[in-house]
Amino acid sequence: MGKKILAIGNRIMKDDAIGVLIGQELRSDLERLGFEVILGETDTDYSLSFIENGDFIFILDCTLYGIEPGKISILDINNKEIFFEKGYSQHQLSLIKLLNSYNFQNVTGYIIGIEGVDVDYGEELSKELLEKFNHIKSQVYQNIVLKDSIHKGE
Repeated sequence: MGKKILAIGNRIMKDDAIGVLIGQELRSDLERLGFEVILGETDTDYSLSFIENGDFIFILDCTLYGIEPGKISILDINNKEIFFEKGYSQHQLSLIKLLNSYNFQNVTGYIIGIEGVDVDYGEELSKELLEKFNHIKSQVYQNIVLKDSIHKGE
């Protein structure tokens, strides 16, 4: 049983990389909190290979809800109705369906979605996300710390 961060996204699809870039930037801070940080990128099987029964996980990914760029959305992974009702990202269906298919016991956690603007070929984040990058990073970290303390019952 561990605490894990799964950062997913495609580094060559502009804003789709935001989850991976935030995970990479926060890696040392999150490791000091006892999290294992996995930069899974687009490899779902690789990401899933780190999950074990009883884990507390966070999945960092880009969302495309059509809301304010850089806005953070937090979804409980145990609220399965949300995931099958409508998609929030191109990775959601494969990762969440596989997570449920493997029948992990007592895996809890959250998806932290970061609203993107431009998911197209390219290695640069959109201007909107670049301008807000440090703020996004801070918000993601604060949310992880908050949810982790709630999980521990502090």
